[in-house]
Amino acid sequence: MRTGLRGGRIIGLSLLTALLACHEPGNTRSVQAQAAVDADTLDFGDVPVGQWREKQVRLRNVGYVPFHALNALGLEGDPSYEVSFDGEERVMPGEEKLVHVRFHPLSEGPVEETVHVLTDANSGREHTVRVRGQGVPLPIDISPPVLDFETLEVDSERTLRLTISNPVDLPLTVTLEGAAADAFSADTLTVPPLSTREVQAKYLPRSLGDMRAQVKVKACGNCTPTVAELAGRSVPSAFVFEPEPVPFESIPVHERTQSYTRARNITWRPVTIMGLSTSDKSFTPLKSMQRQEVKPGEAVEVPLEFAARFSGPNTGTLTLGYESDKARQSQVVLDASGGRPTLAVAPAALDFGELPVGGKVGKTIRISNGGTTGNLIFRGVRGGGSADHFSVDVPLRGKQAYPWKAGTAWPALGVDDITIAPGTDAIDLTVYFEPKAEGTWQGTLVLMSDDKFTPERTIALTGRARSTGPCVYELKPWPVLDFGNVTPGRGAVLGFSFRNPGRAECAVKDIHLSNDAGGVFYMPGGKLAGGVLPYDTAFSAMIAFRPQAPGEYQGELRLTVNDPANPTVTLPLRGVSQDSCLVAAPAFVDFGPIRYDCSVGRRRTLISNQCAAPIDVRDFQIGAGTSNQYALMTNMALPRTLAPGEGFELEFSYERNVLGQHFSPFFVYATNEPSPLLVPLLAETNHEGLQLDRFIQGTNSQLDVLFVVANTTTMDTYQARLKAAIPGWLERARQAGVDVRVGVTSTGLAARASACGGVTAGGEGGRLVPVDGSRSRAISSAATTAAETVQANIDDVGLCHNLVQGLETMRQALSSPLATSADDPRTPLPNDGNLGFLRSTARLAVVVLSDEDDHSGFDAESYVQFLQAIKGTGMAHRTQLYALVPTDNRCTTAGPPGPRFSTVAQRTNGAVGSICQGDYGSFLDKLLQRADRPQADFTLGATPNGMAEMSVRVAGVKLPADQWTYDPAHNAVVFQPAAVPTPGQTIEVRYRSACPAPPPAP
Repeated sequence: MRTGLRGGRIIGLSLLTALLACHEPGNTRSVQAQAAVDADTLDFGDVPVGQWREKQVRLRNVGYVPFHALNALGLEGDPSYEVSFDGEERVMPGEEKLVHVRFHPLSEGPVEETVHVLTDANSGREHTVRVRGQGVPLPIDISPPVLDFETLEVDSERTLRLTISNPVDLPLTVTLEGAAADAFSADTLTVPPLSTREVQAKYLPRSLGDMRAQVKVKACGNCTPTVAELAGRSVPSAFVFEPEPVPFESIPVHERTQSYTRARNITWRPVTIMGLSTSDKSFTPLKSMQRQEVKPGEAVEVPLEFAARFSGPNTGTLTLGYESDKARQSQVVLDASGGRPTLAVAPAALDFGELPVGGKVGKTIRISNGGTTGNLIFRGVRGGGSADHFSVDVPLRGKQAYPWKAGTAWPALGVDDITIAPGTDAIDLTVYFEPKAEGTWQGTLVLMSDDKFTPERTIALTGRARSTGPCVYELKPWPVLDFGNVTPGRGAVLGFSFRNPGRAECAVKDIHLSNDAGGVFYMPGGKLAGGVLPYDTAFSAMIAFRPQAPGEYQGELRLTVNDPANPTVTLPLRGVSQDSCLVAAPAFVDFGPIRYDCSVGRRRTLISNQCAAPIDVRDFQIGAGTSNQYALMTNMALPRTLAPGEGFELEFSYERNVLGQHFSPFFVYATNEPSPLLVPLLAETNHEGLQLDRFIQGTNSQLDVLFVVANTTTMDTYQARLKAAIPGWLERARQAGVDVRVGVTSTGLAARASACGGVTAGGEGGRLVPVDGSRSRAISSAATTAAETVQANIDDVGLCHNLVQGLETMRQALSSPLATSADDPRTPLPNDGNLGFLRSTARLAVVVLSDEDDHSGFDAESYVQFLQAIKGTGMAHRTQLYALVPTDNRCTTAGPPGPRFSTVAQRTNGAVGSICQGDYGSFLDKLLQRADRPQADFTLGATPNGMAEMSVRVAGVKLPADQWTYDPAHNAVVFQPAAVPTPGQTIEVRYRSACPAPPPAP
C-alpha cells in the first residue's frame, strides 16, 4: 500500500502538471530540457605527423530541467581523430559536459572529421561539429647531419654511426637513396615509437671516385623525409705522389743523379709501409722505409737515385707496398727521359762589349722549355749587381708582347704566367746595356719559372763604358718629316736618317715615337734600342702614316744621344688627311733593295684626276727626305689641266751610290687643294753582292679574280670558251676551300658610241659590269648562282669595240677612285664604282682574255710596278696577271702574238696560255693552285750567285737548311710543308746576288 501510494502521488503530480500545462502553455515550455554546444567547428591547424593535439566541445544545459548526454562519436571514422566523453551522464540545468576531441595525424595533408553529439534533451537533442587539421612534416633529429667516410681504398670498408631519435608514437622507416646508394648500407630499417636508435652505416666502394648517398627517415609513406648526407671517396691506393711522374735530370751515361717524391697518405686511417722496389735496376730507392707508419694526411719523402746505363730516355716504376685493411701497393712512374718541363736559356751569359757612356745596345736571350711533355710557366725576372746599368724589354713570342705586371719595376719584374710548350715554342727577351758612367759593370739577370728542379736561371751580364765627346749629328729630313696629304683610310711610308759627321762617336738610344697622334703615326719595324755610330756612318728607319679620318695630325720622333747638354733629339711629324682629286697608281714608287754596283731600271707612277671636274696640276717636286738619290726624269710644262679621268705618267731614277735605306716624299700640288698629294719614293742600296729580300705571308684560301675580257668584234668564240669554263672552275674552287670573289670588266677604255650601245658605249674604263648594277658585280663563289652570274657578266662585255687597252682598264679598275668608291665621281651614272671587290687579305689574280695584244700606250713595266705595289710593301708576291692571248699560229686571231700582256704576266710570276686552246679550265686552275694553301714559294728579287751564302729567316728566326730549298728554274725559295710560314709572318732571304741584265727597252 505504501509503495502504491507513492506511485499514486507521482501519477497525480504528473496529471496535475499536465492539467496545469493545458491551461498555461508558456509555463510548460519553460520547464523543457534544452542542450547546446559552444562551437560548430574545431580547427587544429598544423600538427606534425605522429604528434597529438586535443580540443574540447562544451555541451551545456541551457534549460530548466536536466537531460542526459547519451553519446559522442566521429561519423567518418578517420583514425587520425579520437572523440570521447565520460559516458552517459545527467546534465543539470546550468551545468556542462566536455566532449574530448584529439588530433593525431598519420599522414601529411588536410584531415577532416564530423563529431556527432547525442542527448535526450527536448531541444538540442543532436549536434554536429566540423573538425579539421593539417598534418605537416615531422622534424626528426639525425645526428650528425652529414656522415663523411673520407677517403679509403676501393674494396675496403669503413663503418660510422649516426643517431636517430623518434619523438612520436609511430614507427620511423629508414632508407638509403642516391646515385651511389649501392656503396652504402645501414643496419636499421625501423626506429620504434618514442625511442632513440644508433644506426651503423657502412661504406664499401667497389669502384673509384667521389660518391654520395642519403639516409632518409620518415614517419609515413607519403611523409617528407628528414635527410642525412653520406659522402665517401674511393681511390685505388692510399698514396699519391708529388711529383708524379718522378723527374730526373738528363745526365751523361755512367753518371748518377738523385731525385725524390713525396708519398702522401690520403686515406682516413694510418697505413704501414712494408717495402720499396723498382722495375728497373737503373733506379734505386735510397731508404728502405720498412714498417714505417704513415698517418692520415701525412707525407713521407722517398729519395731515389738514377744511374744512366744507356743513352736516351729511360722510364721505370716504383712500387710501394703497404698494409691497411690488407696488403696493398701504390705505384708511380719514374721518368729519367728529361722530358719534364725544364727552363732552358741561351746564351748563359751576355757580354755587351764596350760602349760610350750614354749609349745603349741590346742582346736577346731565348727562353724555352727543354722538356718534351708539359708546359713550362715563365713568371718573371729579377736583377742584381750593377742593375742600374742594365734593363730588359718586354718578353716576346714572335711579335706578340707580354707586358710586365702592373706595379712591378726593374730590377724585379713579374708577368702573368706565360706558358712555353716543348719543342720550337720560345720567348725572346731583349736585355739592354746602357751605361750611365765610365767603368766596367757586372750584373745578373735571374729568370724565374715553375721548373721543379731549377726554378731560377742566372745570366751573367757584363759591359764596359768609356767616356767620349758629345755627339755631333745630322738628322734628315729637317726640321720636320712632312707626309703632305694622304687620303683617309690609306697609308704611306717615309723615313728618317741619322748620320754622324763629327769626329767623336755618337751613342744613340731609345728611338721611338713620343707622340703617335693616337696611333696614326707608327714605326713599322717597332721602336729601336739604339747603337753606336762611328765617324761618317748613319742609320735609317721607316715611319708610317695611316689616318682613318680627315684632319691635320702632329706627331714626334724622339731619341737620346750622348750629349750631356742636349741629350734629347726630337723630329716633328706632320700629316694631313683629306679627300683629293689626284690619285697615284701605284701609290708609292719602290725601287726595292739594289746592289750599289748593279744598274737599276726607272720606276713610274700614273697621276690622274679622279673627280668629275677638271683640275689644274700647278707644281710637283721631290720634298725633303733622307737623301738626294732620286730624280724626276719626266719633263712637263706646268700648270697642266687634267680632265676627269685624264692622267700623266711620271718616271723616276735612283742613283744607288749611298748605302742604306732612302726615303723621299714626292709632292704633287693642285689648284684649290691646300695640301699636296704624297707619293713616297723608297729604295735601299746594299753592299756588293749582298741582297736582302723581305716578304710577308698573306692569308690563304682567299682569292679575288678580275677578268679583263676584250670586247672587240672578233671575241665571240673566246668569250664562249671562258663562259663554258666558269661553272667547273668555281666548283673546283669550292671543293678546294678557296673563297673566290669574281669581277668582270672589258678592255674598252673609252666609249665607241657609234658602234656600241648601252650606258657605257663599250667604254667601261675599268668599271665592273654590269655598270648599271642590274645584277651582282662582285660575285662570291659561295653564292648558289655564282656561275650563272659570272657568265651573264661576261656576256655584258659585248662584241663592239675596236681597241684593246686591257692593261690600262686593269689599272683603272684596281686603283682609286674605282677601287675605293661606291660611285665613280667622274661619270653621271650612279653607284658605278668597284668598292667591295678588292679584299685586303686576299690574293689577287688578273686574268686577261684577248685575241690581240694591248695598246694602252704606257710601258708594260709601268703595269708590272703597279701590280707589284697594289698589296703594299713586301707583298708583291700576292698579285699575278694571267694572260690568255695569241702565243702561236694554232688559230687565226685579230692580232699576232705580242709582248705586252705576256711580259706583265711573266714579270708578276703569273702564266701565259694560248687563247686558241679549246678548254680554259686547266689554265684557270693555276689560280687555285696558288690560293688554296699558305704560299710556300717566294720569288727572289735578284738572281743568287750560288747557294753558299743564302740564309732564310722567318719571324726573325733562322731556319735550318733542311726546311727550305732553292728552285733555280723559278728563282724562288720553296719551304718544306712543315715549315711554311703562317699568315702575317715576315720572311727574309739573304744571299749574294749577281747583277741582272739591263731591262729591255720600251
